[in-house]
Amino acid sequence: MADYGGGDSPDHYGGDGSSIHLVCEYCGHGAEYGPDDAEDGFFTCRQCSAIHTSTQHTATNPYDFPLAAGNVSVRRPTTQPTPTPKAFTPKPFPTPHGAGVGAAPAFDELGEPSEPRDFAPGTDAWDEPDSLAARVRWRYVRGLQVILQQQLEALVERHRVGSVVTGLAGTIWLRWVAASKVFDEMWVQNVVANAVAAESQKHSNCEDVQNTLDVKFELGANGRKDRRRVEFLFLRSLRTMLPVYSTLAVCFLACHVARETVLPTDIYRWTMEAKLPYVAVFTEVDKLLGSSVNDCPLDSRQLFRPTRVLGAWQLEAAAGSIAQRIGLLLPSVNFYSIAQRFLKELSMPIEKILPHACRIYEWAMPAELWLSSNPARVPSRVCVIAILIVSLRVLYGINGQGIWENIAQTESADGSDPEASPPHSLKPDSSNNEEFDARELLCTLAASYDKIDVRHDYSKELHSYLKYCKEVIFTGITFSVEEEHLIDIFWDMYKGKEDENAKLCQEEMRTTNGVNKRCCDGTFAGDKCFSTPPGNCALQSIKSEMEENGFYYISPRKQLVSDGYLHYRRKALYGSLNYVVHADYYILIRAFAKLAEVDVRILHNGVLKLERRLAWIEERIGRSLNTLQSLHDEESDELVSG
Repeated sequence: MADYGGGDSPDHYGGDGSSIHLVCEYCGHGAEYGPDDAEDGFFTCRQCSAIHTSTQHTATNPYDFPLAAGNVSVRRPTTQPTPTPKAFTPKPFPTPHGAGVGAAPAFDELGEPSEPRDFAPGTDAWDEPDSLAARVRWRYVRGLQVILQQQLEALVERHRVGSVVTGLAGTIWLRWVAASKVFDEMWVQNVVANAVAAESQKHSNCEDVQNTLDVKFELGANGRKDRRRVEFLFLRSLRTMLPVYSTLAVCFLACHVARETVLPTDIYRWTMEAKLPYVAVFTEVDKLLGSSVNDCPLDSRQLFRPTRVLGAWQLEAAAGSIAQRIGLLLPSVNFYSIAQRFLKELSMPIEKILPHACRIYEWAMPAELWLSSNPARVPSRVCVIAILIVSLRVLYGINGQGIWENIAQTESADGSDPEASPPHSLKPDSSNNEEFDARELLCTLAASYDKIDVRHDYSKELHSYLKYCKEVIFTGITFSVEEEHLIDIFWDMYKGKEDENAKLCQEEMRTTNGVNKRCCDGTFAGDKCFSTPPGNCALQSIKSEMEENGFYYISPRKQLVSDGYLHYRRKALYGSLNYVVHADYYILIRAFAKLAEVDVRILHNGVLKLERRLAWIEERIGRSLNTLQSLHDEESDELVSG
């Protein structure tokens, strides 16, 4: 209602400059407005900041205002009848998202929404949880698919994986999304019901819990808080049903089906070193799918940033779980290619070892060569290496004869370190002496063990680590102008200190390469001041390393009872079970364990399990041959007697 002073007013509002009473057509709030309250010619509601479209400050007379039934009424003195107001019905705010889920908001020529989102957002877009859940779910699934595409492109272009992997990964991904039931019709109701059930265990009054989890949002602080809570309930459910790390598992599973020589350790290493998009790939989702402001209330960092990188062991189990869920029949690992890769990296004679290992593989066919969803089972690469170790022991006769002890004594007498000595050339059938071949084998394994570097590229120097943290770990975090300037100052200071340290290192290298060398007491001396290691230094270092890894050293066998294969067992020593092995065997398994990035004890258990299986097969074959021989003898006797 608008109330003026008496008579015709010479100004806009009345002769005495009285105010006008306006009622908002959206929230129903009424207030008095004066000529100074108009902004850009229009009046704004003081409750909800909506514009009174039916009034304008440019009117020359209060009776020039257009009458809106139920919204604005004008009252004059008693000499003029008062219009009867109609019943007031508040109108909802125009939503920026439209009534439907897929409706797009209107944009102006600058690419911004026509109405501010932070100012009283529309209730229609967030009224129902189904609309909110559909937006979050659709954005999440599409984002994971984009991440998977980026990972496949990196595998094909950067890591030389066959292009057939992309087609296999697409099929596996679609079947995995369908098996996860993320698009189930009852998904929203199940999420809310599970949340109510979880809260009912914490609170005794279930009615209060139901009111707390009511998803019919209202305008105000509490409504926004409840809406935010339900958003993260949906996100938590999506990340459980369709985890972010499932893209890496699908990549490895596709490589496994395509018979590629890609191991879970490779996927883990490439992911940690940012050579495979995963940790910081959420920054690329908005570039490929567009901004999520108009589609999803959660940003890409909240949706797709992983909390951790899945290890190689868990990654293989996740791939096996996906294959089991979608009903995919998997082949065994590509034993020939993986074994050839291991032998090549350790500088082993492939032509001599690999055919014998393939015969053991075809004969035994252990179940550990297939992927499993059991996270407690050892990885498949352990079984591949176990077959190689058994083949090496059979070919080179490594059965505790004390070959490494002889090498340590010989090298110590010459004044050199057996582990630091250059590897001898291994040529197949170069000598008929089996002990000499085993000596070359152990020397090569000892030298290859020192050359294997399992560290990540970013951890080798401080500069690489800082760059890795800036580009990968803390990517997507915004800083103020002052913080950015301070970071640049510190970075320039670090580069200056790094240049000075490089010059000092060069000067120290020149001094070291010359005559002057500094001993422990600070005095300079020549090369002769450095004494050679004692005779048993190499052997003592191996013994101490074995004790640290849970192995117990036993001396070489003095008298060989037989030339057969030596089986190791766990023995109870000092109240605990220890792995009792010879130094020759330990030198053999530690190099393969470091290459496969597994613990030495786990690899030793894998070898023992394979040896038991081979012994069981030999026993069954022996029984079968004895049975056939007995049947043949009985038939011969019947023929003679007949």
